[in-house]
Amino acid sequence: MSERGEDEERDMVDHWSHEHPLTLVETRREDECYGCEQSFSSGEQAYGCIIEGCQGSKLLHEECAVMARKIQHPLHPQHILIQQRPARPSPFVLLFLWFKCDFCDGNIFSSFYECASPRCTFKIHLRCAQGGGVMDALADDDDEQRCAMIRHPSHPSHELKLWRRRCSFKCDACGATRRGSSYTCTNEACQYWIHERCATLPLTMEREVHHHSLSLCFHAPSEYITFDYKCDICSKPLQPKNWMYHCQICRYIVHINCAFTKLPHTIENYADAKDIIHLPTNEVAEELITPFVMRQGGEGTLIPPIIPRDDELVNAKYKFLHHQHELTLVSSDQNQDEEEEEDEENYGKRWELICDGCITPISSSSSKYYYMKCRECKYNLHMACFHLPPHLSSLPLLHRDCHHHLLLISSDKLKPWEYERCSACRYYMNGLFYACGECGFKADIKCACLPDTIHHAAHPQHLLNYVTDSSLWREKYSLRLMCAAGCGYNAYYWDCYRCSSNSCDFIVHIQCMMVPASVTSSRWDEHHTLPLTYDATLNRPGDFYCDQCEKQMNPKSWMYHCRRCDLSFHPECFLTTSGIHRNIKMGQEYVNAEAHPHTLTYQLLTTKRRCDVCSQDRHEDEGFHCASCNFFICLNSCGREMIQDGDMKAVD
Repeated sequence: MSERGEDEERDMVDHWSHEHPLTLVETRREDECYGCEQSFSSGEQAYGCIIEGCQGSKLLHEECAVMARKIQHPLHPQHILIQQRPARPSPFVLLFLWFKCDFCDGNIFSSFYECASPRCTFKIHLRCAQGGGVMDALADDDDEQRCAMIRHPSHPSHELKLWRRRCSFKCDACGATRRGSSYTCTNEACQYWIHERCATLPLTMEREVHHHSLSLCFHAPSEYITFDYKCDICSKPLQPKNWMYHCQICRYIVHINCAFTKLPHTIENYADAKDIIHLPTNEVAEELITPFVMRQGGEGTLIPPIIPRDDELVNAKYKFLHHQHELTLVSSDQNQDEEEEEDEENYGKRWELICDGCITPISSSSSKYYYMKCRECKYNLHMACFHLPPHLSSLPLLHRDCHHHLLLISSDKLKPWEYERCSACRYYMNGLFYACGECGFKADIKCACLPDTIHHAAHPQHLLNYVTDSSLWREKYSLRLMCAAGCGYNAYYWDCYRCSSNSCDFIVHIQCMMVPASVTSSRWDEHHTLPLTYDATLNRPGDFYCDQCEKQMNPKSWMYHCRRCDLSFHPECFLTTSGIHRNIKMGQEYVNAEAHPHTLTYQLLTTKRRCDVCSQDRHEDEGFHCASCNFFICLNSCGREMIQDGDMKAVD
């Protein structure tokens, strides 16, 4: 465990007076220590129980909490003294049954030491017993001897001996370095050493936040290390040789110190906040682009309105700067006989319009929606994309190195293979994008619309703030930050969204954060939508394999998962929906009479492996496909030569 991790370990003690381990907590000025009866100073920490619903805990000073249960005291050297709690008499006899301290003659209202001899009545306050000459005592009875020597399931090969000296050491169970009683291996060649409180941890425990019992595990299973699992309480890494509590069915894992941490009673409900962007979403135009247009001063001045109130303006025509034809305002009611779009994940067709601006489906959470359509060619835009500002004075979140103006640019719809690369998410794009003429900066419109703060369903308890790759690079050698989506890449080379809480290490790449909330695939599951799942392990033991690429998956990585059908997919395996081609508009049709008699569609090759011209393996490569004949011309080896010769003619 790193030094940083050790410092952040929560200090805990097992106290004879309470059934649960006690943890350092903040005190209030009016609180009193149950051991010495003294008030706590402002801001002082004390040991107390933080298990939710536990009513039997009292607060103890650190020095009172670690005082031995049995001692030998110079004021009463002939007998052993045992720490006790006073009985709870009825109010009627309360004044007559309080004990007196044999040192200060004061009443004893809390914990005290009492002589172990049945004929001796010596008693002393805890605070009076503190001082020089006090020694821990071990009685000679059989029970004490059995406690001094144990066999522990974490170290079955040797016995462990109780060691009362309070020297500082690094515990082989919790990994923390602190002083305290301990158990050490009796074999001189073995250096196994654990805290006494760790040795007494229960083998099973219950947590209210999880529906299964948690079992104590002494070594992290190889799967936990292979997939870099984190503690489900503190989100910090697991150490291979440290103990943990876990649910093997669900892979719910917590550090042994975190297992007794009480979660906050209330978490601020960000899900209903209307002024915060909520992701992921399938309604990109509605949830992301529309708020951006409004922030740019478009509210109340847009013609036509970004959300038309009725059908009065339907079929009205408007000019758009980046299209040669006029666009018509249409409603979803007119979408019954619209053209189909290719979807290689479904290995067929789907009734879905794709926006030529943001390259996402044109749809809405409401039953009726409006969009802009070209009646002369297959060109469609969300209302929000139609109203994007033609230029921006600056884009400080992404375009931070200079303050040049950005212009809204459109790729050539008839040449979809001539795409640009987004400087933010680094995916290729052929829709609308903002570009700087001075420095070459380009941003896909979805990335350009990102706010500095978002709320994400993968981390609902906190907001996420935008951070740049340069700021993360400065932390490269002090922190090990991996993308929470489980993509396998660290966070230092891309811009990210990072948790706003200083105590949380949650961070996710912007390209991972932008994947859709769900996908559909008639090839794999024609009955169910595949939702984006952030931890599919709940009640699902066993390995996970992607049904597309057939590779083993990190069970706690983000995936598209159907629980009913037990189907799982990497997001990147849906190439045009959430993978590397998700910002590329396909489906443009061409004719090439010399190469093939039928119309060819620009798309990915998914129904076969080889190009019919060069016979090379081009599976999932771009090219020109005839659905009638299953004929395919690859783009890079064959198609570009035909394009240069002018043989590929676009069909409007």
